[in-house]
Amino acid sequence: MTRDIQSNLMDLLTGFKTTGGIEAALVTSRSGVNLASLIPPKSNPDTIAAMSSAMQSAADIMSKQVNKGTPHRVVIECEHSKLVVAKAGEKAHFIVLASGKSNLGPLFVKMDATASKIEELFTDFHSR
Repeated sequence: MTRDIQSNLMDLLTGFKTTGGIEAALVTSRSGVNLASLIPPKSNPDTIAAMSSAMQSAADIMSKQVNKGTPHRVVIECEHSKLVVAKAGEKAHFIVLASGKSNLGPLFVKMDATASKIEELFTDFHSR
């Protein structure tokens, strides 16, 4: 990954994190490698990246078993927060940790817009 893409990813995450209630945001490869992250100091971005990829993979397998199409996101609602793992094209995942009081509807809309921008970055890079 070039420094230019990583810089652009960090700009997208920084802009996204200005949304109220966002505690962390990451972009990972589909295989679970952390590519860019803005997370609290006590969190490990590599662990979050790897486990989020595993969750998305499990969701893919489960959705095939019930024949209901491809899952677009996985949501874990914790006692004090919500973790959302969303696909960002064929190459990446966009992961967000939001406060427990966050409204998922507007969060999904903003995440979808940012995930599309992440996908565009990778598409532009691979078309060069």
